[in-house]
Amino acid sequence: MADITFGQRVKKLRTDKGLTQTQLADRLYISESYIALIEGDKRNPSMDIVAGLADFFHVTSDYLIKGVPTDAAEQSAKEWAELISGRSEKEIRHAMELVRSFFCLIDDK
Repeated sequence: MADITFGQRVKKLRTDKGLTQTQLADRLYISESYIALIEGDKRNPSMDIVAGLADFFHVTSDYLIKGVPTDAAEQSAKEWAELISGRSEKEIRHAMELVRSFFCLIDDK
């Protein structure tokens, strides 16, 4: 995947998530036309935009810029942190119990 461009990586991440350019633009507080320019490799985004894209897609900026794969554990940790953000300690504890139960179920098969 290292042979594709920055814009192509952004487009793939966006479409894999089932988002339109408008939806991504709204979430990043930038214009749809700017997303189109980035995906078309007609604009190089600022580091703030690169960081925003990386955070949104749970990848590293190295992945976006150079195509260096994101470490799966790091990506999972970012996704988990986003999921539990703003949740109570009790809710987080219950979620952990569900995840543990799930892994116990699949490990027994």
